[in-house]
Amino acid sequence: MGDELNTIVELQHAVDELNAAEELLAGIPDWMQDLHVEYSRKKAEMEGLEAASEEANEAKRAAASEISDLQVKVKHFQEQIGMVRNQREYGALLQEIDDAKEQISEAEERQLSAMEQGEEAQRLLEERSSSFQELDDRYQQELQKWEGQKPEVVQRAEELRQQIEGLEERLPKPTLALFQRTGLHYGGSALAGVREVVRKGPRIWHCGACNYRVRPQTVVSIQAKNIETCDSCKRILHIEEDAG
Repeated sequence: MGDELNTIVELQHAVDELNAAEELLAGIPDWMQDLHVEYSRKKAEMEGLEAASEEANEAKRAAASEISDLQVKVKHFQEQIGMVRNQREYGALLQEIDDAKEQISEAEERQLSAMEQGEEAQRLLEERSSSFQELDDRYQQELQKWEGQKPEVVQRAEELRQQIEGLEERLPKPTLALFQRTGLHYGGSALAGVREVVRKGPRIWHCGACNYRVRPQTVVSIQAKNIETCDSCKRILHIEEDAG
């Protein structure tokens, strides 16, 4: 039984290390975090300016196309003036021309606004391009450095998987099932250390995970390397190396 508890502790350590390795492989190492945050923010800013510039250019093109269509429309109405038959038709035609010219004026304002927005976005892009390029170069260098370190992490992760497989084979099925079930419930952490509350009087122990009081006889059993679980959170209990 003592070997089972030692195996469980060793297994938990291996699982924790594997989880950390896999999380590292799926993300960015700690020494790159600050740079990654800065790079991601600056890149988002540059992409936002590029999108704003393109959006302004699209709005400018749309306004120009609308102006062109309206100008054709005005010319068509003007050509019809000589063909009107009465004052009512003449007045209606003039109103159509005025409406179209008003729409042209509004489209020209949108065109001018889009042009100004596009020029401002382009100015900011050019202004920030040099500093972003320097940041991008630095980020790519660090990323290349991390890519060079990844194989070691991948190799260690594979070693841990093999170690975990071997440790699991050493455990009886009920014990392994308890470990896996508890770990699944608590996001991979099936163990809890038993900690002594330092105070005067009789020794008192608590579960290191949920702080529930652990009975003295349970502590004695754990010290004898028997498998015990917390009465509250049901994690597998063990005596931490630095516990008194």
